[in-house]
Amino acid sequence: MRDTPVHKWYLLGSWALLIPILILIWTMDRSRPNPIWPFLLSVIFCFRGYMEWKYMRESRHHQVSILLAAVSLFFTGLMIFILL
Repeated sequence: MRDTPVHKWYLLGSWALLIPILILIWTMDRSRPNPIWPFLLSVIFCFRGYMEWKYMRESRHHQVSILLAAVSLFFTGLMIFILL
């Protein structure tokens, strides 16, 4: 993304999505599993995949990010199903 004109927006969006995760790490109880963490990670992968698809489509890097987001969402759903 460095060689695209939207690199500044990509970094700004990445930090805007990463800050809530960092806040959750410091404030939440980590002694039991919580499905919000993998969900927030999948949101970051979705954002990255969208930005790569929109501005670097020929590199096909977006396919990996979208696949990681799908896997993360699947395991988030599995975690919710197991915890209920």
